[in-house]
Amino acid sequence: MAFRKLLLCLLPLLAGAAHAQDEQRVVSPNGQLEFRLFTTLPEGDQLNSLAYQVRWHGKLLLDTSLMGLDIHFQEPFLGENVGLSSVKSQHEPAYNGIFADYLQNSTTGRRIQVEARAYNDGVAFRFVVPKQFPLIDLLIEDEGTEFHFAGDAELPESSALPFLTALPTGGWLGISESRVPNFPATSLVRSTSHTMMTHLPDLPTDPGVAYVGVTPWTGPWRIITIGPSREALANSSVVQALRQ
Repeated sequence: MAFRKLLLCLLPLLAGAAHAQDEQRVVSPNGQLEFRLFTTLPEGDQLNSLAYQVRWHGKLLLDTSLMGLDIHFQEPFLGENVGLSSVKSQHEPAYNGIFADYLQNSTTGRRIQVEARAYNDGVAFRFVVPKQFPLIDLLIEDEGTEFHFAGDAELPESSALPFLTALPTGGWLGISESRVPNFPATSLVRSTSHTMMTHLPDLPTDPGVAYVGVTPWTGPWRIITIGPSREALANSSVVQALRQ
């Protein structure tokens, strides 16, 4: 899978020329934060991919970032070669959200779902894999979720979560996760000068596999918070609501 991981590292460089399809937008109650979920076909690639962007006050905060799951002994990536089947909106006092269902356009017909929420001080998303014949047993090798910064950012080679960084335009951005029983803690690795990517450690008893479970399965929330200071990120309503 080393070639696949290398390919994923290069995809953000091509994503700028991609054309977004099936775009879904989720705006925070105060209208300042926006999460965009779509599929994109990077230039030179043959398969589209799930991707997202985050905008703050109308400006790109996180540019096109690919997302998906690497399933053991199954190709392609779960999140590639997909089409939107259905989408449901969610409206609560603290957030607005969507629940989007995608079908992989291949003979296996695998499905992956994305739930996304926009709060006033952050956004969050997670994967849901419904029960289905090709994925009754769920063996995840790794997760390929990117955080592609639109502006300059000082990114380390790797970082545990939560990850905090100052924004060049002022303020701070944090990346954290909720906890899911028996699912390994996620770290971030730098894949390009502007991109951090999720990484799951291998099981000590099964090298090459990070998680073994069954469907239906709901993954951890990937939580992106924005605030005026590091302290504000720790007290974010998104973190308080989702990071359990």
